[in-house]
Amino acid sequence: MRIAIAGFGHESTMFTTYETPYEYFHLHRGAELLAEYDLEAILGDWNEGIEWLPTLRAQGAAGGPVEPEAYDRIEAEILEGLAAAMPLDGVYLDMHGAAHVVGRDHAEERMLRKIRDLVGPDCILSMSMDPHGNLSEELAAMVDLATCHRYSPHTDNQVSRERSIRNLVAVLRDGRRPVRAWVRVPLLLPGERTSTQVEPGATVYALAEEASHRPGIIDAGMWVGFAWADEDRNGAAVMVTGDDEAAVTATAAELAQAYWDARERFEIVTENGSWDEALDKALAADTPRPLWIADAGDNITAGASGDLTFALTRTLEREDFLASGLSIVFEGICDPDSVAAAVEVGVGGVLDRAIGATVDHRFSPAVAGPWTVLELVEGLMGEGVVGAVVDNGQVHVSLHVSRVKFTSLDDPSAWRRPYRVWHDVTGYDVVVVKNGYMFPGQKALAASTFMALTPGGTELDFSRLDFQKVWRPIFPLDHDFVPDLAPRILPGITA
Repeated sequence: MRIAIAGFGHESTMFTTYETPYEYFHLHRGAELLAEYDLEAILGDWNEGIEWLPTLRAQGAAGGPVEPEAYDRIEAEILEGLAAAMPLDGVYLDMHGAAHVVGRDHAEERMLRKIRDLVGPDCILSMSMDPHGNLSEELAAMVDLATCHRYSPHTDNQVSRERSIRNLVAVLRDGRRPVRAWVRVPLLLPGERTSTQVEPGATVYALAEEASHRPGIIDAGMWVGFAWADEDRNGAAVMVTGDDEAAVTATAAELAQAYWDARERFEIVTENGSWDEALDKALAADTPRPLWIADAGDNITAGASGDLTFALTRTLEREDFLASGLSIVFEGICDPDSVAAAVEVGVGGVLDRAIGATVDHRFSPAVAGPWTVLELVEGLMGEGVVGAVVDNGQVHVSLHVSRVKFTSLDDPSAWRRPYRVWHDVTGYDVVVVKNGYMFPGQKALAASTFMALTPGGTELDFSRLDFQKVWRPIFPLDHDFVPDLAPRILPGITA
């Protein structure tokens, strides 16, 4: 049995000025890619007799739209690798599902269409995705099996990949061709409204896990979709695969209806408000500290540029906060040139330069110095200096060389990706991070949290985003419509 592995992962917000280059992707090939999956542990005796043929997995964390040259280069290498591996019985596709290429829509559909044409209709394709990917009908129709993570934050990154691999091998061993039912659920919801740590997400998305164990069902998935892109495919979806068409259809209908029925309850359950309200909370005497604040409009984990200075600028304008004596650190302003300058002057040296807003200065400009270098932050993976903590006498700012979330390597949501910027924030009254919902490691350190609804590429007030191509009607952009939640049995895959 010959099974290839390939993958492409990116989450592209279209409401930022940042564009993602080829160099931003982490590339795993050959034996290095194969080592990402413990196939002996995943499959046990089933792994005997399988020849695994790893090609390329290109994985980039969220960012702006992908530069066309970068996408074309990745696509070409994947196709070349698959062509060299032919003939194939199956392909495991490690995808994300929310990529947008500058000037092009439907990136994953384009790639999967070429893969399907190459490997032929008899080859079984099993795809794992992030739930914030977009499972369009076109994409679903090109694969035999699809699944996605069931927890947000994604503490089951590896689990969903293992499930996809097991499902693929099980189908190949038994010579089955699964029945596939797909439903578009007209919801456009960000991750900050769909966390599985709270209701209704905790209950709604758990339905997929329960349904996957029913007779006649192989797998059930509930996709959130990606809210910060403007394509006609963006939105939620349900897909159920199995051997019993009646069970598959009924389960897909049940999950889709439960999803839709909960729509009004998908709210931001974390305490939230404007940046000024975040500072007001920090000043309140009864606020437990440290208070961790999410600068949600510049959420790098959803694709924002990570260099917005809106929150920093407004803080420096708040004389009451500056006079309070509260210590604050702004984590994760992406400014590689300023980090390089900090390395040059060293700890204790002074940077007479403005920081931040190197890519996106729509909401506030770079913040003038001088800045004193307090600390140079070494990478956790041995890659040298990756950040610098600087001080202007009023606030501390942690500058980063790249757009990575501020979590330690042992955070349950990290999976195996090199999130490399981390330093001790003990002693600060307020810690500001450039994400939306807090990750497990962040929550463990926070005595209280607040989500600041700041402007930026990941704006949570959709009324301030200019959607042009999203398939309408869709909630919450539209209300008072009756959705079509009838499952579509996808046609058999033919040449």
